Amino acid sequence: MRDSRPVESQSALRWTTWGRAGRALRASGWWYFSLLPLTSLVGEADGVDIGRLLAGVAVAALCLAYAYGFNGIADRGMDRDAGKNALAGLVELPREAAVLVGACAAGALLIAAALSPVALVATGVSLVAATLYSARLRLKRLPIVGTLVNMLIFAPLPFVGARHLPSPEMLVLAYCFCVLVTQNQLLHEIADRHEDASGGVRTTAVVVGAAGLRAIAVLLGPVAALLLWRMPAAPLTALAATLGLSAGAAMIALGDMERAAQWRVAHRWYSLGIGALLFALVARGAA
Repeated sequence: MRDSRPVESQSALRWTTWGRAGRALRASGWWYFSLLPLTSLVGEADGVDIGRLLAGVAVAALCLAYAYGFNGIADRGMDRDAGKNALAGLVELPREAAVLVGACAAGALLIAAALSPVALVATGVSLVAATLYSARLRLKRLPIVGTLVNMLIFAPLPFVGARHLPSPEMLVLAYCFCVLVTQNQLLHEIADRHEDASGGVRTTAVVVGAAGLRAIAVLLGPVAALLLWRMPAAPLTALAATLGLSAGAAMIALGDMERAAQWRVAHRWYSLGIGALLFALVARGAA
């Protein structure tokens, strides 16, 4: 009787490799960002298209899977924590990881092309920013520049479900989101500053230090909130956004930076709550 154990072992190894590739996409770190296309529910004069919204969410999810997965591939030699990066420490890139990450980018572009020119442009900007952030140029290693390019990965996502150019209400929500995601990126850079420095990556946090980032956070929240009052937002929405953005800044400025990773998780949930509140206010005002 033929021994099937080698075949079974190869099959098990293949499934294990695909599982590692799937974990490298780190869906737990971005699933809530994939809901951003729901902002197109406000300000759409032609009514709500559920199919378009779901397709937009799928595009956002694929863009984020590509961004996180590609970053995991690029940083696998620098990262040491397998809990953070499933590919950490691997010298040879698993083919399955490359195929999966590439398929995410291709799928995002195909779906976006079927939605609208606005969705396709927004998707392209996000994918290009994700590539430049982590690829050979590694813009993430440049202080300030890396932080801004990281924001460009996320900033277009509210528009991938839009049928037309963004409405003023959508711009208000997208603006607040950009501020919140930048705050969260600052916490991320603080948490990873030692690992980044050892890998030759000079993020904003590495250059200015935790104290410098506290100062940036203190300025970022209130200044961003003041600018918001010049945008087309109802007074109640502007007030809620002002308090929300300023409180997010205070979370960074007053937090224990040695526990920045924990603060980052807390800030994620805080941002989700603030985003939901602002969405409800803007949708009510636009109704």
